[in-house]
Amino acid sequence: MSSILTPHSLKCPLGPCVLSVVLAFAAYAGTPFAVADEPPTPAKEKPAAAAWKSLEIKEGSSWVESRFGGDGEIKIKEGVISLGFGDPLTGVRWEGEFPKQNYEISLEARRTNGFDFFCGMTLPVGDQRFSLILGGWGGSLIGLSSIGGMDAANNETMMIREFEQNRWYKIRMRVTDKKLVTWLDDDEIIEFVRDDRPLDIRAELEESTPVGFAAFQCESEIRNVRVRELAKP
Repeated sequence: MSSILTPHSLKCPLGPCVLSVVLAFAAYAGTPFAVADEPPTPAKEKPAAAAWKSLEIKEGSSWVESRFGGDGEIKIKEGVISLGFGDPLTGVRWEGEFPKQNYEISLEARRTNGFDFFCGMTLPVGDQRFSLILGGWGGSLIGLSSIGGMDAANNETMMIREFEQNRWYKIRMRVTDKKLVTWLDDDEIIEFVRDDRPLDIRAELEESTPVGFAAFQCESEIRNVRVRELAKP
């Protein structure tokens, strides 16, 4: 059995300096001399997202009434969309440019009167679509609608949370070809890993497509809507 060689166990007629060079070369060539561990290769930095782009809320912009039938009054003033009490729905949709996949959207929303969902946000996801529901079924239900034909009240994304009246909530949604992720006030609340189940919306929200906001039998407000594209995962 071979043994580990060190400068002290070898004698070189050319002297200790030359011996050190020989041993260093041998170590480089793969002989069993102890060598220092190489530093780990740094991980690739995650590609930065594009800059946020505002979906401007003002008269004459790309926001239009959704016209569900039974709509309440809609006002656009000082950067805020006000959705009046509808029977049952009031909403607006965005008719400007918008990505279909690998993007994030952020906004602020609040319920000012009533007790049902104050933010039903419909978004594209590739060649499909879905809705994020905040405050449904009497004011507290959260979920994605619909997954495999199951709406927000009946799939694994459903949760219950109390929403305060007249309080602005920060909402952010990430849509990629792998996941749908939701943040509420900077807390991640939903991470849905996409599978082979189709994504779609309830028929009542058809007028919200491709990008829209709706309120169900309540009064609500939307502001600071922004979008940014993401590098493909």
